[in-house]
Amino acid sequence: MILPKHSSATTWAFSFVSWNGYVYEVTDEPVTDIDKEIGHVTSYSDMEPLGGNFSNTYEKGTMYFSIKGISTSQAIAVQVKDELYLKAVMRHEQQSTILNTLQNKLFFPISAGLIVLILMAIIIIKRFK
Repeated sequence: MILPKHSSATTWAFSFVSWNGYVYEVTDEPVTDIDKEIGHVTSYSDMEPLGGNFSNTYEKGTMYFSIKGISTSQAIAVQVKDELYLKAVMRHEQQSTILNTLQNKLFFPISAGLIVLILMAIIIIKRFK
């Protein structure tokens, strides 16, 4: 209504995954010293930023791993194929915006429902005075 969704794809500066509140740029550098599984992509979109473990390149379910000898605050490994892991370097903290919340598919139907309920309550209260 007030904040329309854009129908064109977002132009991303780089391929990334987000994990634990941070955005990691996925590089071409293969990783062989995989440590342990730390998470996975929970949502994918090439149209708009999403929350959680989001990626603009990799589909839901793509696994994340820690790298032996490297802190996850510096880099993680993204499993892109069965035996291929690419290094993803931490770039910045993940941004959470009100616009993302407002564009959530349930926001407007719930808001409209609440407005209708409030208006009905006002009408009923005035009618019985």
